[in-house]
Amino acid sequence: MRENRPAMGHSRAGHGRNRLREIAALTAAAVALGVAAPLASATAAERHTTAPLAAPASATTEPGPGLDELENLEEEAAFAGLEEALRLITEIPDPVLAKGRAATEQWLQARLGDTAGEGGGAIQPMKFSAGGCARGILLAVGSNILAIGKIYKVKKAIDKLGGVKKVVKKIQDKKKRGKKSFKKAIMEVFEESGTGIGAIAAEILGVDQVIKHCW
Repeated sequence: MRENRPAMGHSRAGHGRNRLREIAALTAAAVALGVAAPLASATAAERHTTAPLAAPASATTEPGPGLDELENLEEEAAFAGLEEALRLITEIPDPVLAKGRAATEQWLQARLGDTAGEGGGAIQPMKFSAGGCARGILLAVGSNILAIGKIYKVKKAIDKLGGVKKVVKKIQDKKKRGKKSFKKAIMEVFEESGTGIGAIAAEILGVDQVIKHCW
């Protein structure tokens, strides 16, 4: 019996060490899972997050240089294009803007009479045959350059300033009196709405697609 005791002691010690190794392994696994789970969740969230209303970083910093091109146009043509662009923005219904980019695209496509674009399909600019300014804004919205929220803010600012005609007249007056650039005059007029969106208004009107199609 005495000869067996050391063996039993070794057996118990071995069992204890195995148990400790199992506990250590389980603890390590639990820690690993605890770290991996949040990372997996964050990655999944990034994969499934869509930002249809967000504009690229280049379109959210400063007004684009596109408005500088208006300085080379005859004044009458420049202000005619400006009025057309602002009027189109005010005509997009609030419920359409509230539904987001796809609904806004569909509304603009309907405005163009583009039956090929029904059902929210891909934008096909070569099939458009009318409404140049609407086409330009549609292309900018579809390429995710123009955020719908910004269009809505500019629309509301135009209302606060008394409508498109008054906004255009204010911009004309600022250019004549202060010899300001189109960009500067547009920013200052929209700042008068008290909404702090002067830069946003200049940004929207200065997008390449808008400049090319509304003027």
